[in-house]
Amino acid sequence: MKILDGKRVGTVTFEEDGMLIGEVLGDVIINKGYLELKGKVMGNVLVRGGSCRLTGIVKGNAVNEKGDLEIFGAVLGKVITKLGYTYINPGAAVGGVEKAPIKKEVPVREETASA
Repeated sequence: MKILDGKRVGTVTFEEDGMLIGEVLGDVIINKGYLELKGKVMGNVLVRGGSCRLTGIVKGNAVNEKGDLEIFGAVLGKVITKLGYTYINPGAAVGGVEKAPIKKEVPVREETASA
């Protein structure tokens, strides 16, 4: 288990189970594993795989791209769900909730010119 405390500048990526109890001046990306986020994130939280339990504060958006996201703390931006499971506790503070539509592939019609 990876434990991050103190202040980090830039993007922090998790590829394994971890706990964030410090402050990140950037984004947090969860690619796989489980993250317990108890600290403060000044950017966005992106759940690309795995799961995240957020009990801390996120100044930007919390985006669930394809994982599990549980929010018990505060998200000052929006909570955006593209794919996956997102739970927002009734006691959590969020700036907004958005369900992103799944983009469908549109077939391209080829036009032929007649001469």
